[in-house]
Amino acid sequence: MSIPLLDALTKYYKRADKAARNPDIVVPSELDFMPGPQDDLESVIWVLTYAIMLHHQETLRGSDKADYKRDVVDQFYGSLSYSGLAKERIFMVFHGFSPFSDQPEDWIPDPTQCKWFRRAMTLVDGRTRPSPDGSTKDITFDTFDALCDEFITDD
Repeated sequence: MSIPLLDALTKYYKRADKAARNPDIVVPSELDFMPGPQDDLESVIWVLTYAIMLHHQETLRGSDKADYKRDVVDQFYGSLSYSGLAKERIFMVFHGFSPFSDQPEDWIPDPTQCKWFRRAMTLVDGRTRPSPDGSTKDITFDTFDALCDEFITDD
């Protein structure tokens, strides 16, 4: 799920929780969120990141495998609330696009996959964090396609 969708779900269920305690509060019958193609593309990035992490986890043995599952996979993809998932994804985005953070290399040790992750997090950051002028950059099919073309080959 994209970060904006997770945020919308968090707000909706907070309203529903308040309405359960106060009958004067009316909750809209539908979620106040209109997904766009950029949400689907961001979601694909999160699914691919999850697959990369699961693949790495399966290459490990013994306590290394258990530690990686607990410290990385479960931290970012475990049974979290919508707001918990959003917070973890924002954390991943921040460290993923920051050239000063070495945490992504701990999460994704393969250099090529980590480079893909860092570039993907730059795309997600551009759409979720406004620039100084208040604008954001949607993830487009062309930017997503360029990201994949650079790292995924037919070989």
